[in-house]
Amino acid sequence: MELDNKGLGRLRHVTDPREVWLSESGDFTPWLAENIDVLADALGMSLTVIATEVIVGDFRLDIHAEDSDGRTVVIENQLQHTDHGHLGQCLVYASGLTAGTIVWVSPRFRDEFRLALDWLNERTDVEVDFFGVEVGVVQIGDTGPRAPVFDVVSRPNDWQKELKTTGEAAKAQSVSPLNAARQDFFAEVLTEVIAQRPAIRMPARGRDNWVSFASGPFGYWALSVAQDGSLRAEAYLDSGEKTRNKALFDELAAEQAGWETKLGFAASFERLDDKRASRIAAYHAFSLDDDASRAQALKWAVATLVQMFDVLNAHLRSRAKQLRDAAVAAGDKASTNAHDGGGSAPALTQSQGAATEVQPREAPTGPAAQDDFIERP
Repeated sequence: MELDNKGLGRLRHVTDPREVWLSESGDFTPWLAENIDVLADALGMSLTVIATEVIVGDFRLDIHAEDSDGRTVVIENQLQHTDHGHLGQCLVYASGLTAGTIVWVSPRFRDEFRLALDWLNERTDVEVDFFGVEVGVVQIGDTGPRAPVFDVVSRPNDWQKELKTTGEAAKAQSVSPLNAARQDFFAEVLTEVIAQRPAIRMPARGRDNWVSFASGPFGYWALSVAQDGSLRAEAYLDSGEKTRNKALFDELAAEQAGWETKLGFAASFERLDDKRASRIAAYHAFSLDDDASRAQALKWAVATLVQMFDVLNAHLRSRAKQLRDAAVAAGDKASTNAHDGGGSAPALTQSQGAATEVQPREAPTGPAAQDDFIERP
């Protein structure tokens, strides 16, 4: 591999995506569902896959997902250039599932369709976001490994949308001064984290008492303010299915002492039996109003998140994927046995094209009406 005088190679697009993914439904959609964190990072949000190949009217939505706020995200893929049919399908899926975010993925966006998404973003309120994303395959030099790349070519302008939102809607969507200060702090922490771990992407700025990033099959990483006001660094285990979440957590909790030895500090293992998700967290008392406390908390958060990410991230991703694959295999086997034995087949799993039985997002707890604290499911 030829390098310049700084030891840097050259990143180049090397192939048509259709030479890597041979079909949309049979190849690209399953791959994207398993690697949703790559797309999520490009969008600056956390995504949890709920189902693939979902029937909506006379069409099949490629991927039904949720963001960290519980909003429905519809993802429509195509390996051809953008066309009128897929634009229409995006709107059908958005209305059929009451989506908050619509993501259209294609190797290349014609200017007319990119402008169409921009137009939709300009004329809809803050409750609906449209993204156009180009997918490609890149490689460093002539012999380096290939990698997928997602380039967002159309995205919402939230500032413009908020200017158009008036009355009670504007009040509901505005961020409280306290949460604005928290989001400023989170951005400072993540800027330093990303400087040490460049694979992590900066997420979009939120409005609540938390920010999520680096999502994967296990859920996502988050930095949040707990209900008692303490700062919390956490791995939030939410694959979209409660049984798998608890199974993954129970495995980790059974080895809590070993994980804490690797971390170098005591962690809080929280099963959260009344919720769909579980978490592994560390806490630090702090005050945003006190400069010394804020500076100390920033230093603690950076070091803690980096250490937790280094120790837990790879295992969480690989084990969560194994549990998901096992659930899919068990569903395939049960469906085959039921067919052979004349019984009724169970509901299809995510990879089989119908929604799994997923626990709905629960109502926030805590003083949410104050717009300063909203708990996740």
